[in-house]
Amino acid sequence: MTRAIIIDDEEISLQALGEKIRGHCPEVQVVKLFSKPEQALQEMNELKPDLVFLDIEMPKMNGFTFLRDCGTIDFEVIFTTAYSEYAIEALRISALDFLQKPIDVGELKASMGRLQQRQKNKASYHRFIEQQVQLFAQHHQEPAGTGKIAVPVINGLKFVDVNKVIKVRGDNVYSVFYLVDGKKEVASLTLKETEVLLGRYNFFRVHKSFIVNLNYIVSYIKGEGGIVVMSDGSEVEVSRRNKTDFLKKMTS
Repeated sequence: MTRAIIIDDEEISLQALGEKIRGHCPEVQVVKLFSKPEQALQEMNELKPDLVFLDIEMPKMNGFTFLRDCGTIDFEVIFTTAYSEYAIEALRISALDFLQKPIDVGELKASMGRLQQRQKNKASYHRFIEQQVQLFAQHHQEPAGTGKIAVPVINGLKFVDVNKVIKVRGDNVYSVFYLVDGKKEVASLTLKETEVLLGRYNFFRVHKSFIVNLNYIVSYIKGEGGIVVMSDGSEVEVSRRNKTDFLKKMTS
């Protein structure tokens, strides 16, 4: 089931799209409707949607500003707007689709077909990555307690020793791995995908834009969310929403 939210300042359009999705797209669960994008921004980490239906022309914060303030975009985006002149800009940020109001049910279903195909492609890709990791481990017969992950890069795969990763920063559809020797590796993975890949290791997502290796945390500075100081001297903000789970993880 695909978890979706809808953001539109026009209440009629908001409710109408919600009804069309519920009536014609059973594979999509609309978890919440937002008439204020700033409220949606505050709840993104908690809701963790797979898909966002996003209006563009809204007061205070338009759709493009909303995405910019989200930081890492680890969800699919379908723009919904009455203004066709935004189509090119929408494509530039790799939006799944651009639906012009009033939204046609047939076009909505076609968008869901494209979504399912993209999800299948991603699932196939992750199976491929997992197979590569297993083959690599079998070939090198790594001892227990060590681990290397295969991450996609521009020209193929890079095998990264997770014990040498200090932190990972999300950069839209990429993840930047910061290593103990000061080097960086840029992987063609969203931070959400990287979080899954690192799930069995001692990492924690402290912020919407950062995953940290708990083994390399030197200290924690109290605050609304707080800040962790890493072994390389860098400081990473802990989001207010992740603070409780992070502190439990560190003290368990």
